[in-house]
Amino acid sequence: MRLFFITIVMFLVSGCSTIKPSVTEYRVITKNIHSNSVARECRDKSLKVAQAFSSPSLMSLKMDYAEANNRVFSYSQAQWQESPNNSITMQILRNIRDANIFKSVQVSKSRSKNSLIIETNIEEFMQFYSEEMNESYVNIVLSLTLVDSKTALVISAKTFSSKVKSKTLDAKGGVEALNTALSKIISQNIEWLAGVCK
Repeated sequence: MRLFFITIVMFLVSGCSTIKPSVTEYRVITKNIHSNSVARECRDKSLKVAQAFSSPSLMSLKMDYAEANNRVFSYSQAQWQESPNNSITMQILRNIRDANIFKSVQVSKSRSKNSLIIETNIEEFMQFYSEEMNESYVNIVLSLTLVDSKTALVISAKTFSSKVKSKTLDAKGGVEALNTALSKIISQNIEWLAGVCK
């Protein structure tokens, strides 16, 4: 009788539990970008990196991809560790700071007064699949604007884009390609800022 009750309890407990597939989390991260900038005009100026503007989809942890017919889906077993919007903002900040073009580089929430503000608009940050689903690539488009914080006048603005083929047809391949594409764009961004500050 005791064995019977134990069997019933085990059956009920196992019936209430569901097996949920594990979700793999990925990060947006760039390679270390080395800058040999000799720009001196901005060495006495401070820069604030504003939080990037983007569509709501890039403010969530969902990892989306698009098919050739422009239908957008989300990976069911993969997601971002942090939203692409936040990650891209922090990668831009880190690399500009490491380039030593400005006296200081601050986050958007900093209370310090700054000479300049850099604004970023993420126009596209997506993995795409071909119609036959046998090829995949990523495309990133970022527009950056350097603004004088006192006058609110635009000093310079430029749009950067990068398209990279994915090595594998999955979320991992897409993330690796996105990180490579973002590294290229941020490297170009550093060169642009250095040119503005010459």
